[in-house]
Amino acid sequence: MFNYTNEILKLFGSEVFKKNEEAISKNAQYSYHYAKNIIKDRFEKGEEAISKNAYYSYHYAKDVIKDRFEKGEEAISKDACYSYNYAKDVIKDRFEKGEEAISKNAYDFYLYAKNIIKDRFEKGEEAISKDAQYSYLYAKDAIKDRFEKGEEAISKDAQYSY
Repeated sequence: MFNYTNEILKLFGSEVFKKNEEAISKNAQYSYHYAKNIIKDRFEKGEEAISKNAYYSYHYAKDVIKDRFEKGEEAISKDACYSYNYAKDVIKDRFEKGEEAISKNAYDFYLYAKNIIKDRFEKGEEAISKDAQYSYLYAKDAIKDRFEKGEEAISKDAQYSY
């Protein structure tokens, strides 16, 4: 697709795409790539389609807008990975809308507590407490203290219990 797009750009310039913006705007993937690679700016006509997809909402905010994309935050907030990355790369602070999803994924929970909150993240402690590796890492790197809720899981894993 992108080789074809680049060839069209070389032959006809970006004006050829202006005629197709209505069709492009209906698809999150094409809207994102059109904004990023062709117009190199926001593509407001395509933001409705982008906003329904966590992947493209996150990347649109990070790569195109370089700021929050509030229309896409609902979709982002349902995905732990994109919620964490949105907090880290775009907001550079807590993303409270995404904390519910983050709290259910041990890996993203650990990274969020360590790199964003830099302290306890109580909302997800119950879920992470069943994972020996991330309970150990959470205690060591995020709260820098005992994590009593996770000690049972840690005690059953030779790698993390000594």
